Parts: sequence; C-alpha cells; structure tokens
Amino acid sequence: MNTFLVIIILIALSVESSNASKMFPKNQVHIKNSLGRNDDLLKIHCISDEDDLGIHFVRRPYLYTFKFGDKFFGGTKFDCTLSHGVGFKSSVTFTAYKQNPDDFIIKFGKTTFWDAKDDGIYLTNADHNAKFMYRWVKS
Repeated sequence: MNTFLVIIILIALSVESSNASKMFPKNQVHIKNSLGRNDDLLKIHCISDEDDLGIHFVRRPYLYTFKFGDKFFGGTKFDCTLSHGVGFKSSVTFTAYKQNPDDFIIKFGKTTFWDAKDDGIYLTNADHNAKFMYRWVKS
C-alpha cells in the first residue's frame, strides 16, 4: 500500500512539472463557428461544477478552445450554452464533455470537436465526420 501512495504522490507532483504536459496532456474541447453569415457571432458560455469559463464571442470561421484535466474520481463535466442571431435569440445548452462518473481512469489528451452550423450543433472528429446532435431553440 505504501508503494501505491508513493506512486500517486509522484504522479501528482509531476503534473505540475514542465514535462507533465507531454506525459499527461490536458483534455480539450473545440467549438467552431460555421454559421452561414460572416457577421453572425457565436456566443459561448461554458461552465463546470468548479469553473465558469466566462462568455466568449467567436467570429466565423474561428473556434474557441478550452483545456482541462479530469477529476481523479470521475465526474468532470462541462455544459455549454451557444447563442447566435439578432439579440442572440437562437440558443442551445448541451454537455460538451462528460467524464463517466464510474470511470476511475483519468483521460489525458482527449479532444472533442463541436461545430455550430445554421441548423444546429454537430459533434465532429479529426476526420471531419459530423453527427447532428442539437437543434437551435428560438426564444
């Protein structure tokens, strides 16, 4: 048991070192503005239980990226609200990232891509395969 504790302490200390980012890269979420009009800003607000990442405005065709680490005992979750259009009246709130609460294995370097288009939000991957996930809701 003492060996296990020493290993955990060494891993925790190495996370703070400069080489830790290479050994244990942070997870990332990317949200791209692919709306049809160049002047259509995408308003993004992402939060977790521990962090409010603030409000960000993204022009087409740029993206907003945030990085984070998983919790040691599961439960990392980021919910994002995306809005656009006149007065930002079209919006959707969804879970952009969720660690399985029963998963005691911490993920490193997991990347999630979201793409905001005129008809809704798509989950994409590095091969640019897109899956429609959420429709805009008008308020």
